[in-house]
Amino acid sequence: MLRTVQVQNGLLRGLVGRDPRVAVFRGVPYAKPPVEDLRWRAPQPMEDWEGVRACYEYGDMPMMRVHPGYGDDFYTRELHPVSAHYGMSEDCLYLNIYTPATTEQDNLPVFCYIHGGGLQDGYSYEIEFDPERVARRGVVVVMIGYRLGLFGFLAHPSITARTPENEPISNFGFQDQSLALHWVRDNIAAFGGNPEKITLCGQSAGAGSVQAQLLSPYNTGLIAGAICQSGISMAFGDEARPFGGAMPLADAEAHGVHFFETVGIHSLEEAQSMDAQVLMDKLFAISPGWEWSFGQCIDGRFVLENPWEAYFRDHVPDVPMMVGYCQGETAGMMTALPMATQGFCQLRAEHGQAVFHYIFDHHIPGDDAGSFHGSDLWFMFDSLGNSWRPFEGKHYDLARQVVSYWVNFVKTGDPNGLDYNGNPLPVWRPYTPESRAAIRFVDVPVPEQLPEDPAIAARLAHGRQLFCGEY
Repeated sequence: MLRTVQVQNGLLRGLVGRDPRVAVFRGVPYAKPPVEDLRWRAPQPMEDWEGVRACYEYGDMPMMRVHPGYGDDFYTRELHPVSAHYGMSEDCLYLNIYTPATTEQDNLPVFCYIHGGGLQDGYSYEIEFDPERVARRGVVVVMIGYRLGLFGFLAHPSITARTPENEPISNFGFQDQSLALHWVRDNIAAFGGNPEKITLCGQSAGAGSVQAQLLSPYNTGLIAGAICQSGISMAFGDEARPFGGAMPLADAEAHGVHFFETVGIHSLEEAQSMDAQVLMDKLFAISPGWEWSFGQCIDGRFVLENPWEAYFRDHVPDVPMMVGYCQGETAGMMTALPMATQGFCQLRAEHGQAVFHYIFDHHIPGDDAGSFHGSDLWFMFDSLGNSWRPFEGKHYDLARQVVSYWVNFVKTGDPNGLDYNGNPLPVWRPYTPESRAAIRFVDVPVPEQLPEDPAIAARLAHGRQLFCGEY
């Protein structure tokens, strides 16, 4: 087991995990704390330290409107039952690394995960994440923390004016994720990982983040595979307000100016000097929910265009992808997920790129919530034992298969093969324009062929004409 490792900034010491075959490094810093003069600036590489840095505790959660773990809402019970005990601050740029390697020469594939939460909430050690269960199957797992909301995505003319010409503007949370990926590339060999075999995965806003990282010129050649769970950002050009898009920089700046005016802040300098919690209290006072949120903008440097424009124009790196959603999500605000997801697969397959499509339609015991947004994470992380829900044998069997598909994909770029017990998994064929193949996770994985949808074909034709000038 690798419990003490040498990274570029110094020595790190980790812990023996619950599974003694896995070493755990919590709170590994990949950047300087983005506080004081570094607030609303690009993340800066971490400074060197003397001696051995003990990586036994999680770093703080990023700043959010409400500290997770308080309240009695659905997701507090589901994902945050002990979160009230964790710290929350601007000092949040940390990784949690889980490695089953026994030597630095093991050269294991690397699984990097970006949590969801609408770019406003969430953190990298929520209870549904059990990276040890993934790592024990032969991959190094890296959980990424990054700035959120007001601190991660504020745009403002004064921020733009002070940004050097060679740096991205705003999109600080995305910049954090990117620096984390570069840190992994430069240091993961010390944990027995292969820097040439990094697969990036995320759920919800984490899936949107995966797409942003994949499309950014700052990450060229860095990502070997991508998994987008419940959040493919796809539009056809005929929507009034496409879901998952990025504001033009000028609109994002105006949004920032309006926020300052609304809460009585007169300048960026004044905001820079305020306590972080005071700023969050001001935001909460005008927007207890997400009515007033901060997200990505097209700055022309890190984010060059909306993702669907990149998809139509074939600006996506040719790496294998897995994309899908939970069936229960389609009854609410995400009703377009099936068509968006299948349209994305159709377009990507037409470009000759490998894509595997899935649908989580599993039985979730304990209430009538169904296959709700995020319910797939209990299976993908094989973390059912962490949940309050009365999962039974069939659920554990499905989780074993699901995590095996994910790990196989990280290892080979193809989810097919054997499960952890050595049993052949049901064959999951890649999506092609002819096969329209997908796999549906019910009590067992069921391969299926999606029906041909003339509406998707018509909307794709519209998008090609709009974004590419094709008739």
